Amino acid sequence: MTSQTLKEIKHQFMVFRNGIVADTLRNAGMPYHIIFGLQLPQLSQIAHTITPSMALAQELWEDKNVRESRLLACYLFPKEEVSQGLALELAHSVQTPEEADILCFRLLRYLPFADALAAELGDSDNSTVAYCSKALRRNLAAM
Repeated sequence: MTSQTLKEIKHQFMVFRNGIVADTLRNAGMPYHIIFGLQLPQLSQIAHTITPSMALAQELWEDKNVRESRLLACYLFPKEEVSQGLALELAHSVQTPEEADILCFRLLRYLPFADALAAELGDSDNSTVAYCSKALRRNLAAM
């Protein structure tokens, strides 16, 4: 099932592809090998057609070369299945501020241990992880 779902997701990425946005992101130094240029409303639209799944979300998150795979994964992690260990692992593997923002907004802020997670991430020497802590605190304050 995951294989077929991934094919459908990649097809949707192609349908919504925006070359101008993709080129702009690439020129801005985004670290991804493949950028389709989807915007958040399009990712949200795709996410609403898919049942959240730990296996699918993890497979998308592990696809570090495709921007949209990483962002869509943030929508698909089943919140009730995310442990503190997994949340830490996800936060420590963010590649960009955009990923940190979406991860915090779509997933981390809803976890029962979000406050403790933000505090733990804030102790990191890694600037991207520290940014993730700040993003999570902003999201928690807005709730």
